[in-house]
Amino acid sequence: MSELKYSSSERMFKGVIVEVTDGSVTIDIAGRMGQLKIPLRMLICEHPPRKGQEVGFLMSYPEVISS
Repeated sequence: MSELKYSSSERMFKGVIVEVTDGSVTIDIAGRMGQLKIPLRMLICEHPPRKGQEVGFLMSYPEVISS
């Protein structure tokens, strides 16, 4: 973390689940920001996820740390 030059700039993003497999979930991020595919174990939910459900998450902008 000490390698980063800029402080955390977390903001909330929203998206919709577009695919659920045995081991992963694909989220279509709102605002034409692309897709995020994560392991199913990283998704916090009370019931099994379904296609079409809305999700929200905090994310910061990536920073290149090597030259």
